[in-house]
Amino acid sequence: MSDERQCDLCGLDIGPRPFLLETPERQCRFCCEGCRGIYEMLHDIRQTPVQNLDEDKKDR
Repeated sequence: MSDERQCDLCGLDIGPRPFLLETPERQCRFCCEGCRGIYEMLHDIRQTPVQNLDEDKKDR
């Protein structure tokens, strides 16, 4: 198993559809949502919520 196919938290194989997380340093890949969440918590990463543009237009 190559390092490019390993989860950035636990080291398990990430499979064909990894869970991704963009950080300022790099793109992290995880085997499951749990590993991604633990990584975010350990590294104090807070993602910016996606804004719904349709709702934004209604307010104007």
